[in-house]
Amino acid sequence: MRLMRTHTRLAMLSAFTLALFSVTAVAGQNPAPNRPGGVVIVKAGEVQWTDYPGRPGVKLAMIEGDLTKPGPFLMRVKFPAGYTLPGHMHPGVEHTVILAGALKVAYGSADATPEVLPAGSVIVTPANTPHFVSTTVETIVQTHGIGPWSSTPVK
Repeated sequence: MRLMRTHTRLAMLSAFTLALFSVTAVAGQNPAPNRPGGVVIVKAGEVQWTDYPGRPGVKLAMIEGDLTKPGPFLMRVKFPAGYTLPGHMHPGVEHTVILAGALKVAYGSADATPEVLPAGSVIVTPANTPHFVSTTVETIVQTHGIGPWSSTPVK
């Protein structure tokens, strides 16, 4: 009887030790995220690009929000090399960071001399400010603002 209890204890101790090492190994390799509700994390390789409506060759990735609804939004836009976006303006302030490539930006009229802004540059454009953009290389920007969002052509 005593031998049986010793074997049972050893078996339980072995099972517990094995379970502990298994959990530790898995936790060390792939820790479970601790994200409160509302936290959004999008890793670089997980960005979902779609066609930007009405802008052939341009891609859009909505990270947060909906451009058609009130509230904050965060999006990325990928412009192909040699792209020109005609003069336009937005109803709210536009905050843009150039993530890759370079963006040519001009304000006012179509004949204004554009400024070439490299990756890492930040642009804050006030509401209803006419601006023109173009690229010479593929360029990715990240823009945030408050919706509803629109782009009104400048004549």
